[in-house]
Amino acid sequence: MGQKDPRQIQAELAMPFAPEDLEWRLQKVVEARELGIAVPYVTNRAIMSRLDDVVGPENWYNDFKPWHGAGGKDAQLCGISIRFGDGWITKWDGAEDSDIEPVKGGLSDSMKRAAVQWGIGRVLYNMDVVFVDVEKRGKTWYIKKDQQERLDYAYLKVLGKLGLSPAPAGGLRPQTEPEGGSENPAGQGKPAEQASGKPAGGSKTKGIAYIIRHARINKGMNSGSTLLRLESSKGDKLDAFVRGEHPELAVGVILANVKLEKRQQDTIIYYMLEQYEIADAQPKAA
Repeated sequence: MGQKDPRQIQAELAMPFAPEDLEWRLQKVVEARELGIAVPYVTNRAIMSRLDDVVGPENWYNDFKPWHGAGGKDAQLCGISIRFGDGWITKWDGAEDSDIEPVKGGLSDSMKRAAVQWGIGRVLYNMDVVFVDVEKRGKTWYIKKDQQERLDYAYLKVLGKLGLSPAPAGGLRPQTEPEGGSENPAGQGKPAEQASGKPAGGSKTKGIAYIIRHARINKGMNSGSTLLRLESSKGDKLDAFVRGEHPELAVGVILANVKLEKRQQDTIIYYMLEQYEIADAQPKAA
C-alpha cells in the first residue's frame, strides 16, 4: 500500500465506476404496463479489481460467515479487511440468500454491501428512480436489452450533476450494443496505441466529428489511460479509451477524422480511440 494515507485510500475506493462495471436489477415491476424500476449494483469482479488497484492484492481479503435469522431466510455475512500499517480493519455487512442459487446469491450480495461500508459504489445511493421497459420470459421479468443505453445515460447524468467522472472499466457485464448498431468513423490522423482484446467489428468512414464532453486521465503504476465521453455531430454519445495520458484531449476539444475501434474481451464491449485529428484544440467553457 506504500505511502498512501487513509484519506487517499478512502477517496480512491469511492471513485465512481464505469457503466460497464454495473449490473442492473429490477426492484419493482408494473406488469400491466410492462414497466419496471431498475437499481444499479457494482459487480463483484469490479469490486475486487478496485481493491487490488487501490491497496494491492496482498493488503486485503474477504471472509464469509453464514447467519441464520429467527424465522427468516438464511443469510450470509461478508467482511472485507484492509491492512493499515501493522494491523487490519474489517467492515461487515450481510444479505439474505437469493431465490436462485441461494447461497451463491447471498455471498455475492453480502460482498457488495460490505464494499459499500468501505465507500465502494456508495455514489449509487445518489441515483434517482430509473424506469425501464421489461419483458416476461417464463415466469420471470427481465429488463429489455435495448434499455442499456437508457441505464448508462441515467448513471452518467447523475455523475455529471455531482461533478464526477467514471473510472475505466475493470469488471464484467453483459453489455448490449446501441440500437441500430454503432458508427465507427475512420480516417487518417494521429495514431493512438493499440488496445488489448480482439476486435468486435471493423470501423467505417462516416466523416463524423466528435466533441469531447467529459475527459479524465487515470494514472496507473506502469501506464495511464484517458477516458473520454464523445458526442457526435448527430448527437450520439459514447465512451472511448486512449492508452496513455493525453492532457490535450480536454473538454470542448473537437476531433476530426476519428477512427474508433469496437473491441470485445470476454463479455465486455468497449471502444478504443485509434486515430484522430484535433480540429479545435482550445477547450470551450461548459
